[in-house]
Amino acid sequence: MKIQPLIIASTLAVIFTGCAGTSPTRIIGNTIGTAGGALLGSTLGNRNPLAAAAGAGAGLLLSESLHAGSTAAANKSYAAGYEKERSDSAKQQYHTLIEQQRQPAGGTDEPATLFDIPLPEREVGGAILKPSTRTLRIQE
Repeated sequence: MKIQPLIIASTLAVIFTGCAGTSPTRIIGNTIGTAGGALLGSTLGNRNPLAAAAGAGAGLLLSESLHAGSTAAANKSYAAGYEKERSDSAKQQYHTLIEQQRQPAGGTDEPATLFDIPLPEREVGGAILKPSTRTLRIQE
């Protein structure tokens, strides 16, 4: 008669882990939680099958709760890392643009010619811009 709780626990573990997903850790965790809950329920319920089933359900719920908490923490960590990388990428792009626009520190041997270009009054995107002058630097 001592083998009966073991058979019940094994049967319930196999039944409850059928839809556990593809993750091996989730399958193992659900199997252990269900088997342990069924064994505990059967032992505390004086080998009552209803108590074993309730214990198996409780073990499965506990295992799934722990898995959901772990998944939520991993997703939160992933999102934080993703946002950090986006921020770093934007900063790197900004600094690259600044470096491209910066003149060389040692100066250049080639002369630069500056041209003043008058810009007439114009409309851009619904806004009317006043006439102005822009300086165009040409280095040969």
